[in-house]
Amino acid sequence: MRYWRRGIIGAALLAAALCPPASATTRPTSRDQALTDGCQRSDLGIGFDNSPQWVYVNRDPSIRMASGVVRIAHASRQDSILQHRSYDFTANLVPSKPFQYLIAGSPSAQTNNYAPGAPDDAEELGRVHFEWESSTLPVFAWPTDGDRAALWGSWIWDCGHWTSSENNTGGMVTGEHSELHPLNGIAVSRKSPALSARGESETDVFVSNEGDAAHAVEQCATSTANRIQPLAKSYRFFVPAPPKPAPGARLEYRVVKQIAGGSGSERVRTEAHGIEVTVKLHGRQSVVDYGKSFFVSWSAPPKHAPVALRVTLKSILIKHADPNPSAPDPSGANWVLYADLNGVWQLLNKWAPRLTMHVVDGERIPINRTVKVHVPHGGKVSLLVQGRECDEPAGRTVLGVQANLLYPCPANTDELNPNIFDVFNNDDPGTILDVYRSARTAVGKHASTSKATVNFAGIGPITFGDGTQGQGDYKLTYSVRKG
Repeated sequence: MRYWRRGIIGAALLAAALCPPASATTRPTSRDQALTDGCQRSDLGIGFDNSPQWVYVNRDPSIRMASGVVRIAHASRQDSILQHRSYDFTANLVPSKPFQYLIAGSPSAQTNNYAPGAPDDAEELGRVHFEWESSTLPVFAWPTDGDRAALWGSWIWDCGHWTSSENNTGGMVTGEHSELHPLNGIAVSRKSPALSARGESETDVFVSNEGDAAHAVEQCATSTANRIQPLAKSYRFFVPAPPKPAPGARLEYRVVKQIAGGSGSERVRTEAHGIEVTVKLHGRQSVVDYGKSFFVSWSAPPKHAPVALRVTLKSILIKHADPNPSAPDPSGANWVLYADLNGVWQLLNKWAPRLTMHVVDGERIPINRTVKVHVPHGGKVSLLVQGRECDEPAGRTVLGVQANLLYPCPANTDELNPNIFDVFNNDDPGTILDVYRSARTAVGKHASTSKATVNFAGIGPITFGDGTQGQGDYKLTYSVRKG
């Protein structure tokens, strides 16, 4: 997640493919290696598409693979208007030991991925940040905080951020961050299999040769044809079974197709405590993709059945339509909000279109939609809501450059931030993060107000904005019942 201003195996998920040669698995520790690899440290150059936003680490376009635990998954607040057609889905991987070389920099010197910076950089500290455009990566494969995942993608430098300050306008030079961006494959092993009523484990998989403009920029060729990225020969991952309920129980599995018209095929090998899956998808000159979910269980029922919950999102009360009134919206505020309920993601604007239509202070926007999830025995219930106010210019020419429409934001043809370094920034309407220790404690009626900063378990305070915007900007009412 770097915008115009910045622009092995786990116990739950095995991924064993695309092992690079030993010479290619050395952590980059030089603060300034990104310059050798092609970054130019020019905010204006990146903003006007004259300098690359992303370049390959070691100038090596090889597909890299990593596995580990996902932390702080969310939709991006803002993105480069010239290099995107939609806003990114972003998250951070705590990689297993064989893949820690992907984290650039020095912990002791606090450089690159280990450098403290702007408030919304905290999620990336000491982790492998990864991104894929949201119109490419379907929401069924978006991981949530704490899931395990295997990733395949391009190992790159994000050229848009190289100092410890906002917009690179001061501070210390700390060096660019390394990322996996774009992905070409992801396999998500759910810590809380919300879609299974039978106590199955769940792994959601998406593979695609659609690399979007990020791949084209990395290839130094921004034509539409160069958005098609190469694929690995195969994608191999392990779907673990849940605990065996009885000695004589037999392993069972089922496969659910998640996208219409998908390509590719899978080979499944049954093992003692799960299934090993190998997916093959042959790249072409046109877009091809693969999306399926794998559920593993036993012939005997689990000792404790999951608890079914129905979560009804009732309404959103807008308290402050403009999180940053110092840069007013002449024609009103347009919001985009996403909800993540135990790994079930939803673009709320699809249920509440009014969010995209100039919300105003004091307006109550109805949602009245119900999501059914299944909570494993002893599992928690987590609801995350976050997004953006669509302030980036879109559908107009700004400073001689045509600003793209980035899905799902509408056109913004009249607001222009007077600060040149903030012209391509979106405001932060704030975040709601409600966590209940069990299904039982989640039951009831709830009203939660957005905050500028929320606490992620095991991590601490995280903001998706500047740490000030979004405090008390909206209130969500919802109810939870069994059934």
